[in-house]
Amino acid sequence: MRPVFLASCLALFAASTASANDSTAAFGVGGLVFTKSEHIVMQAEDLFISKDKIRVAYQFYNSSDKPITTRVAFPLPEVILEADGSSIPYYTEETLPKDKNILKFSVTIDGKKQPFESEDKKRFDKDVQAYAHKITHHWMQTFPAKKIVSVVHEYTPGVGGSVEYGMQDEASGKFCIDQDLQSWMKQLEKTNYKVSTDVIEYILTTGANWKGPIGKFKLTVKKSDPNEKLSFCGSGVKKIDARTFVMEKTNFTPTKDLHILYLKPYSLGS
Repeated sequence: MRPVFLASCLALFAASTASANDSTAAFGVGGLVFTKSEHIVMQAEDLFISKDKIRVAYQFYNSSDKPITTRVAFPLPEVILEADGSSIPYYTEETLPKDKNILKFSVTIDGKKQPFESEDKKRFDKDVQAYAHKITHHWMQTFPAKKIVSVVHEYTPGVGGSVEYGMQDEASGKFCIDQDLQSWMKQLEKTNYKVSTDVIEYILTTGANWKGPIGKFKLTVKKSDPNEKLSFCGSGVKKIDARTFVMEKTNFTPTKDLHILYLKPYSLGS
């Protein structure tokens, strides 16, 4: 998949949400500070992404001779809460849940449900005249010596959006849109159809905070409709069926975050 620049005359319905890999963390001045583990190895990560659900299953191994207890954190990107509820995923200051769990995040450790706390760094954004929240879910976790710990978490991406013109950030290859997909979009320009888009952004680089590379990494991306188009940066991606795409790596060190673009044609008369 090679990056291309799309003509800015295309009208796109852009929606985005973002998520993240787990990372070890410690409390520092101003909140959580992510730290690199010297002994805990991420042996496997199985990541499933759709617009309805994200599920991540990890296998962690403590390579040291002693148990390690550390804080594990799940950071969310900053979200703007606007007065009219036009934020993603459509919360206002009044409707923001007290537990700050806006994505219905849940986590299990070795099959047992794990309680967690939530930190909310709140600031007022003068540019948009609204509050911005940086929410991080976190918990204390013990990794026994020379043993594997299974961590699974699920949440709802919360895709929403607003109308945009043009493909933002594609000049830098954010979505790695190939020539075939570009041609498909240009053909739609000649008809009564436009393209609606959804974007899911996944913070993958925090997976490099564990000892060494990820032993086995599997990414599954699923479309909700076979007629949708899909684009994201990655090598060795295999099409399993009309809706499912899989990428597998061994000894994988993520150096970039993941940006997934869903595109679907719609009629201007609908």
